[in-house]
Amino acid sequence: HESSVRRYCRAFPTVFTKALGATIWDETGKPFIDFLVGSGALNYGHNNPDIMAPAIEYLVGENILLSLDMHTAAKRDFIEGFVDWILKPRGLSYKIQFPGP
Repeated sequence: HESSVRRYCRAFPTVFTKALGATIWDETGKPFIDFLVGSGALNYGHNNPDIMAPAIEYLVGENILLSLDMHTAAKRDFIEGFVDWILKPRGLSYKIQFPGP
């Protein structure tokens, strides 16, 4: 029932069950180095504890998860932090977009 638009799974039919850092394991427990890392989306590895801890804290804190483009405290805090920690120190003047549906 899966789309025919697939590439990696056809060349590498192993079924993976868990991941940590740069390692992923198959159903038999065999470890593999994950050179794909989510096609670049996992710069800090799978299940990085420094990223997971605040994400889990946010999830269990009854915070807003899906707000489309509505104003939220989390969005405001993210924008302020991104501007202060990323844009300003580099002298960048970019707009941040949160496109709705």
